[in-house]
Amino acid sequence: MIGNLLKGISTRAVSGLAAIVAVYRRARSGEESLLEELQVTQQRVQQLEQELAALCSASSGVGNHVVMLEQQVQRIIERQNVLELRTSGDRPYSQASQLVHNGADIDELVGTCGLTRGEAELLVMMQRGSG
Repeated sequence: MIGNLLKGISTRAVSGLAAIVAVYRRARSGEESLLEELQVTQQRVQQLEQELAALCSASSGVGNHVVMLEQQVQRIIERQNVLELRTSGDRPYSQASQLVHNGADIDELVGTCGLTRGEAELLVMMQRGSG
């Protein structure tokens, strides 16, 4: 009877121990799976950090390029304004007229105002003829 009792207890102990081993194995397997996931995640984080560094570097280059383009646009705008000033009045006749009134000669008008010789002669004749 005691033998049967011990046999029943030992059978239960063995099956309990087997259950504990099975639970331990599952836990161990889960731990290994979690470690594998952690390694994959760490690799992905490193990859993303490298991609982010590359993007930051590229955006810095783009920023420098944008600054250069803005400077070029500013120079073009300045040139356009100068050209518009030259062509808007076609010729600086009012300045030339004032110079003739102050006694300037034809060569002065050509050099100072950018008039052709014929324009300067005509302007001098008109100013002196009316004055």
